[in-house]
This record gives sequence, C-alpha cells and structure tokens, in this order.
Amino acid sequence: MTVATASTVQTVLEPGTVVRTPRYNEGKNTGERRAIVVGLWNENDPKAGYKVWFYTLGAPSFAPRTLGFAFVGEPTVVGTVDDMSERTLIRLYRWLRDLDQFSQARYRIQKAGLRKRAIRLGQ
Repeated sequence: MTVATASTVQTVLEPGTVVRTPRYNEGKNTGERRAIVVGLWNENDPKAGYKVWFYTLGAPSFAPRTLGFAFVGEPTVVGTVDDMSERTLIRLYRWLRDLDQFSQARYRIQKAGLRKRAIRLGQ
C-alpha cells in the first residue's frame, strides 16, 4: 500500500526582495505598500515571518513605523532591488549604511547600485 503525502516547499525570501505586503500601524491595517525584505523575524525559524522596511515612507525606524513584520503568506514578490534605479539605490544605501542589523540587504543594495553605476559610466 502506497501512501501519498503532500509536501509543500517553503521558499524563504532573501533580503533585498521587493514585496507588497500589508502595513500595520497601531494594530490597524493601513493597506498594502511596497517594502524590502531586510531579514527573517527569527533567524532560527524561517516560518516565523519577515522583517520588512516600507522604504517609500522614509528611513528605517520604528518611530514612524517604516519597519514592520510580515507573516509568511502575506508578501507578494514584485521584484528585487536589482530592478531599481541607481538614484533610488543610492538613497536606500544611505539610509542603511549605519545599521548593522540589515547588513545583508545593505550589501545587496550596494552591489546593485555599483553595478548600475558601472553600466552608466561604461565600465
């Protein structure tokens, strides 16, 4: 007798992935917004959710709530930081350059920005 088991493969979003996800402010859903995944909420448990940065609202911080949490099933992937313009990447890097906890996302943004700059300068 063969037993068929259903297995789902959970793909973990990498830092630097651009997503659309609901933003919560004081427990209220303020609608879906673009965000960058900056890491896992719990590095030991990928099913715990993601730390996201709503970069269109400004520098990352908890005071104006530009940083948030997204459950695993909520984010819809819309691209990566590689799809952004050089100007946007420079602005994002400046906001992240002093924050060590987001080093993976910062590195990916920096790498994409340098690649765009090299293309623009014809190097």
